[in-house]
Parts: sequence; structure tokens; C-alpha cells
Amino acid sequence: MSQKISEERMAKFRSIVNQYKSDIIIHPIMRGGVIPDNVQKMLIDEGWMKVGYTICYNCIEGRSSLISKPPVDEFLPMVADFFHGDLAEHTFGSRVAQFAVMKTIADGISKEGSKKFTKVVLTDPLCHYTTAIAAEMSGLRLSEVPHSGHPEYKVKAEDFVNKIESIKKDTGKLPGLIALTHVEPYYGNLNPVREVGKIAKDYGIPYMVNAAYTAGIFPIDMKDLQADFLTVSAHKSMASLGPLGFLITGQDWGRKAFQKSTIKADWTGRTFGKKVPNLFGCSVGGLPLISAMYSFYHIADRVKRWEVELEKARWFASEMEKIDSIMLIGERPHNHHLMHFETPIFWEISKHHKRRGFFLAEDIMKRRIVGLHRGLSKHFKISLYGLSWQEVSKVRDAFYEIAKRYVDEFELDYELPSTE
Repeated sequence: MSQKISEERMAKFRSIVNQYKSDIIIHPIMRGGVIPDNVQKMLIDEGWMKVGYTICYNCIEGRSSLISKPPVDEFLPMVADFFHGDLAEHTFGSRVAQFAVMKTIADGISKEGSKKFTKVVLTDPLCHYTTAIAAEMSGLRLSEVPHSGHPEYKVKAEDFVNKIESIKKDTGKLPGLIALTHVEPYYGNLNPVREVGKIAKDYGIPYMVNAAYTAGIFPIDMKDLQADFLTVSAHKSMASLGPLGFLITGQDWGRKAFQKSTIKADWTGRTFGKKVPNLFGCSVGGLPLISAMYSFYHIADRVKRWEVELEKARWFASEMEKIDSIMLIGERPHNHHLMHFETPIFWEISKHHKRRGFFLAEDIMKRRIVGLHRGLSKHFKISLYGLSWQEVSKVRDAFYEIAKRYVDEFELDYELPSTE
């Protein structure tokens, strides 16, 4: 063995443990992806963790979406049906689904020498960074509508009309794609997806809804939204291991987005006719896809209970605002499990605490609650999706106890609710 890779250097990797495996998770990008206990057990008991390409034993066609043992070829149409689309392909996360959409749009504009569309993606100002990166990779420019600013950061449908007209005036053409985040990842605002869908249809502009934080959380009908494309993050919102996502679309767009490879090597003459270039040939062929299939019954069942989850979020927000100076940022009433709080009281405590801004995450971790961004105390994001009412109350009590402890210790002038 090379001295550069000694036993001592490797030992740390063999001894990695998950110190948070029994903790309550409150991180917004994790809650919707929590794997059900029975699914975790099945993944181990059925031996799916034995090898990386765990579904490829019986691959005949050379593409994971066409495998029948296990029945991936039956699962993907079920995913499409679940979201009221025609076709679905699994992807390396929502980011690749978005890339596939934007590459399809960019290629279409280039090939047709379009007189109608320009290479611009019109999007919301709080879209996930992967939307911007997908546009960049596809040679598209990004144009944003405004939001209302602090404290709600709301987007209005009519601003899409204004921006479309502005782009049309400047270029003589329409934007090539409207890409709207169903619920944005910063404040948890539910964007006007139906209204924008109608606008897109009226103008004849292709329309993509990025449902990374919503698909598998509450019911979605992409036909009702008039969406041409729906992009999904399974590890964020469908109780699946990552990286895994889905792209759902209709028959016409599917023929373009999922077009098969036509390249032919000049010396060997090799071709790759079953591969899909927009999905990098063949997508995830391992544990994430199996976990999604195992979890699908759980997903189909839990979306029916969305109103209960929303009630928990709204209750928690009202309880947190009983702590002097704390305020929920974003739309009211809140319509998603992702919540963003401004917390001046904890910011003030951090100025007196020896651990500065790290005290809050560290103190709450001592209570076996994990997921707050370490170092932040002025504001934070949180999700309680899927937690029991008892666990939700425990999280609320933890913030109450921490606030009381340090307000008393540092003799700060804040009013606090009872922790009894």
C-alpha cells in the first residue's frame, strides 16, 4: 500500500458514525425525504445495498428506465399518472430534470431558427440556484420578475405578463420558457402556478413548474396547472434516497425531451440508440430508485393528509411568534411546511454568548433536535413536516426553554411565553 494512503489515514473513514440517527430532524430539505422505517428495513433485508448498480442484473435494453425486473418500466408510468402527466423519466435529481427541459428548449430554438422565441428563461426571483445553472448550461439567459420585498416576498402573476411584454418589446420575440418554482426554497411561498400556467398558455410559451419542494408533499395535477413540464426532487419530497428526481411531461414534449441518441462513432461505427442524451444516457441505476419504488405507497397515502401537516406548520409559527421579536417571514397565511423566521432575540443572545451565533444550533442539538444551520441566530429556516404533534410540541418547547435560559442569564429585556 502506498505510504501516502496509510492505514492510519483510512481508519477515520472506517469509523464514521451517524451521530444524529435518533434525533428529530427539522432541516427543510430533509423532512420530505425522510425514509419510512419499513422501507429502510426492506432495503437491507432484500439485499439492495449489496452493489452500486443494484437494479441492473436483468438489464436488457441498456437503459435503467426500460428495466422490467425490478419493474422500473411499470413504476415510471405510475409516477406520470400520479402527477397527471403522460411520460416520466427518472433523473439525477431535479437539477438534471430542469437541465433536460432547458436543453430541449434551447435546442428547439436553435434548430428551428425560431422567429417566435428568444433564448430567455423567465423565472421567479427566488428560484433554486439549480434553475439558473440549468439555464446557463443550456445557453439560455435568465430573466426574473420582481417580488414584493420584506416581509412577504410575494410574486404576482401579472408581473409575468409585464415581463413577457418587456422581453417582446426588447427582442421582438417571446421568452423561450417560463420556469416557475411551485414553492420557493427561501421563505416557503406558494407561487401563483395556476395563474401563470394560464398566462403561458395564452402566449403559447412552454411552461415548467419546478415542484422540488412540493411533489410528494401535497396533491399536484400538472394538467390543472397547465404545465408542459414538472420537475421533481425525490430525495427532497418523495421519501427517497438521493440523488433522484423525475421529469414528467406530455407526449409531444416527451418525444423531444427524451429523444434517443443518434451519434455514430466514425471508426467503430458504434451507436447508442437506447440512450437519452438529455438524461446523460442512462440515469440512476441503484438504491435511490429502489427506495422510491418502496416509498411510493407511503407518498400516495401521505399527500391525502396535507391539511394536517399544514395545520402543524401554522400552529408552530403562531407559537414561535409568542416569543418577543420573532416573526415568520413569507406569505400569510402560510401554505407550506418550510418556514423562515426572523429571530432578533437569538441574535441579541449571540452577542453575549461565548459561542456567538453557534449557540442556537448547539443548544437545540443537546435536546436531540438537529437541522438548524450552524452559526445562524438572526434568522433560520425550519420544517416539521411528518413529525407527530408530540414532536412538534417538543421542538416548540426547546426554543422556549433556550430563550428563557439566556434572557434570564444575560438579563435581557424580552417578554417570553410560559414554558409550563
